[in-house]
Amino acid sequence: MKTISRFVCIILLISIFTIHTPLALASDKAIRGHLDSISGDSISGWIWDSQSPDTSLTVTVTVTNTATGETAAVQSVQADEYRDDLMTKGIGDGSHGFHAVIRWDTLPEAAYSVSISSNGIPLPGTLLHTTGDTKLVSLGSFKTTAYCPCYRCSEGWGRNTSSGALAAAGHTVAVDPRVIPIGSHLLINGVEYIAEDTGGAVKGNHIDIYFNSHTETLQHGTRRAEVFLIQR
Repeated sequence: MKTISRFVCIILLISIFTIHTPLALASDKAIRGHLDSISGDSISGWIWDSQSPDTSLTVTVTVTNTATGETAAVQSVQADEYRDDLMTKGIGDGSHGFHAVIRWDTLPEAAYSVSISSNGIPLPGTLLHTTGDTKLVSLGSFKTTAYCPCYRCSEGWGRNTSSGALAAAGHTVAVDPRVIPIGSHLLINGVEYIAEDTGGAVKGNHIDIYFNSHTETLQHGTRRAEVFLIQR
């Protein structure tokens, strides 16, 4: 009887998981949105759930310090502002725009990335903003690859870099010093890195991003990203 009971419990758990998982995935895909712009202290955009087309969602705006990875500010607002462009595009009843206010003058001088989420579901895309004398200068589009301390990636160098620093994930990148000087602070996909290494295959508009494991390097693969130079 115990064996039968366990079998029944397993079947029930599988059934529950099968029923609820597609619904969760469908809900995630149903939520769409966009960060439009930062103007002064105002951050604007829209967010919408196609499964509840006339329902206004609460959007959470998160501001992250790109140098430390720390959350600098969080604000939740209702996305219920009417916009003609949303109505024209068939985004529900058009009342899905939002504005959030972030007092940038209360934050330390730094480069920040802004992202949005709703009901714990993050939406793709970020906006960048700097305070004080910090400036972002676009260096253009670069090929980005990945490496780690394994012998295959580092050829025996491990975490040692050509600059003498020890490589750290979320911090170190290898560059072509003829294009980007060693020591430069770079912003790539909302993360601040320092050019601390070089590589024989890293030439021209190519940046190699350091990760802790080879699995992470494989997950990253080869991508393209706009790279910004952080000037302070």
